[in-house]
Amino acid sequence: MEWIQISPNKLKVMLTAEDARYYALDCEHADRAGTLTREAFREILSDLRMRVGFDATDDKAYIQMYPSKEGGCELFITKTGLLLLEGEGNARDFPTPRTRRSKMTEKAIRFEEIEPMLSLCRRLRTDAKLRHSEAFRDDKGAWWLLLRREGALSFTAEYGELREIAAARLYLGEHSQAICKSRAVETLSTL
Repeated sequence: MEWIQISPNKLKVMLTAEDARYYALDCEHADRAGTLTREAFREILSDLRMRVGFDATDDKAYIQMYPSKEGGCELFITKTGLLLLEGEGNARDFPTPRTRRSKMTEKAIRFEEIEPMLSLCRRLRTDAKLRHSEAFRDDKGAWWLLLRREGALSFTAEYGELREIAAARLYLGEHSQAICKSRAVETLSTL
């Protein structure tokens, strides 16, 4: 097992096929809601606490799992209970609802097929608040769109699967080919 600490609340873990067998984790066909998978995750989190000092056992944790070609997998673990502590300030320093609208939002959206991604690009084509967009295709054939926009992007979940942006950037950096590195929405909306 190898790991990279992304931030105090985020960790990337690489499991070999042998590691996956040790934890009884079926990386290719894991039932993320199943008892065996949850037990494997608990054991991995417990080992990480002892080895790395990354303690997510008392927090809520968001775990993303991506199978690797060699039979193992990559896990992106985010402690969601501490996300408020990651930035500077505390809950009293949060923006008021009026200023919150102008805050930049970043989204990573994964699509099994290209057509929903193209439909979303067509919908966003005239969005004046869209600041940046990138498109990728990963080595498993899935399509990805990364967006930065002023204000909310809540409707994007209608088109594809939302993923945590930092973990998506790490994953795409290793497992994808860039289709459009900038102005992806503008380019793809014409297809």
